[in-house]
Amino acid sequence: MPGDVCNASIYYDGADRLVQRAVRKQLDGLDDDPWKIGQHVENQLARDLFDEALLLTQKVSKDVQVAVAWNHLIGYQLEKQQLRRALKLFNEMKKRGQFPNMWTYTVIFRGLAKSEHPRTAVTEAIKHYNLLMADKRIQPNTVHLNAVLNVCAKAGDVDSMFLIADTANESTRSPDVFTYTTILNGLRKHHLDDLKGREDIPRQQRLANLQQAVDRSRGLWTEVMERWKQGRLTIDEKLVCAMARMLLLAQKREGKLEVLDLVQQTMNIPNLTKMARQSDREDPYQDHEMHDIAVTGTPKRAVQHASASYVVPSRNTLALLLTTASVSGTPAVAIKYWNLLVRHYGIVPDFDNWLRLLGALKVAKASNRAVSAVALLPAEYVEPRVFSIAMETCVRDNINENVMENANSVLNLMVERLSPVPDLLTLRLYLRVALVSHFQFRGRATHGDAAAAKREYGIQIITALERLWQHYKTVHYHYFKASPMSGTAKGRAILYNDQREVIALARLMFSAFNKVRDEQMMDQQELHRFKHIGAKINREIQAFYSNREELEPKLRRSSNHAQFDSGHGHTAISNMCQDLPAKENINHRAGADFVWDTTKFGKSKN
Repeated sequence: MPGDVCNASIYYDGADRLVQRAVRKQLDGLDDDPWKIGQHVENQLARDLFDEALLLTQKVSKDVQVAVAWNHLIGYQLEKQQLRRALKLFNEMKKRGQFPNMWTYTVIFRGLAKSEHPRTAVTEAIKHYNLLMADKRIQPNTVHLNAVLNVCAKAGDVDSMFLIADTANESTRSPDVFTYTTILNGLRKHHLDDLKGREDIPRQQRLANLQQAVDRSRGLWTEVMERWKQGRLTIDEKLVCAMARMLLLAQKREGKLEVLDLVQQTMNIPNLTKMARQSDREDPYQDHEMHDIAVTGTPKRAVQHASASYVVPSRNTLALLLTTASVSGTPAVAIKYWNLLVRHYGIVPDFDNWLRLLGALKVAKASNRAVSAVALLPAEYVEPRVFSIAMETCVRDNINENVMENANSVLNLMVERLSPVPDLLTLRLYLRVALVSHFQFRGRATHGDAAAAKREYGIQIITALERLWQHYKTVHYHYFKASPMSGTAKGRAILYNDQREVIALARLMFSAFNKVRDEQMMDQQELHRFKHIGAKINREIQAFYSNREELEPKLRRSSNHAQFDSGHGHTAISNMCQDLPAKENINHRAGADFVWDTTKFGKSKN
């Protein structure tokens, strides 16, 4: 009876009459084909008509085996993060005489992997996996093995993960590429979480545990290589990159550089750090089988292992090599890998690849290369971050005599390619380049030409300020006059924050001008052409701070808000720079970049 069915359900205590009526009509149009019933239930669930789908499944379960329909119901609840309801459905399914099939367990395990309660998910996954192992009717296969491993990996439960991995065999549960990838990713996640979150364990012990995980992954990789060489395992890029990410966790530089050997072993991409030391090296561009391999997707046969094929590299491999070059202290080789993989292998870099290249160039202090990269960047990837990274590269490359020329090129490219206004951070960094690039001037001063060196340093700063002036006017007009006031509090807050960024640039420009003037780097007559610019910037700073308390009522008033004019400019602006972020304070020293105090020449640069 319909009433009995409803009362037996864990969801129903008397189905709604409209639901019952709808289900009766649906049953009239359905035959006993389990596949059609399953498809109908799937369609109902797609419309979130769970009650109707459940009642219909319960009714037809009296006469027909409809495991497919039950699978859809269980999967629906797992997608909704209703773990307990899904498992109750599974139990109800069995109570109604419905036999779970292989796909039922796959649905459960994959749903558990997506659970927002990972610990509970691991417990349930292992419980049901063990029940499946003891089932004489059906046996877990590689798909089930991988699904449960994934549940454990997502939860970072390494112990449970390896217990499940031990159930693999050489027949129905033979480990495949996904098995090893999941284990490596789970191992990495567990130890990274442990490194960040276990404050009760000394950091040195956590680092030692991390190194043990790297060593453990090496042992696993030995097994992978044996199976690959024998033709019993097909490896892919995801697996290689998973192992490579483990190697990058190594504490020593040599351990990180093993990534390059790994890529050579599995993808036939030469280790360019070793080739640079070999006089009889082969030119990788002469390997015609590797030409445009990323385009054709045809793997090259491993010469030494006839049963194995090399992995075809793609953007993930390019990203991996660029990262490895940066973190292993060999950033210059990143450019070589970029040229080989892009020009010869045919990989079309994505935005992440471009950012990693710029990051590697920044580490290498290769400002000239950074300019070239920005110039070649596809239009769809142009955004402010690109130019700020390139300008940061110039800041780091401050002992290069041509760095200002490179910084000018980055500035010009930004103006040409970025609209509608220049990036404020990049503008501030440009001024920073002019302030910290004084290596050649200090060298000249050391050899007795201090006056000329001081003057050229001042000219460099003033020239940079003059180049910035037009861009400053553009951003000031855009954010203070052209941008309409938003009607929402969030919109007003965003606009106000942008205005603060503009004023941060103004303060640094005014401070730089006062530095040149107060340290007497140039004659007053030479500075006269910039005085009116300094005065205008000064007025705009004062205007902004005149009503700052109204816009920021919780702001603590300090001496930084004092008035400053041409008579007190340098002192006042120095005070105001105290509340700037470190990167924005012109006196801040980060590594080797510092602002030269020409009044203390011959003393400590600190």
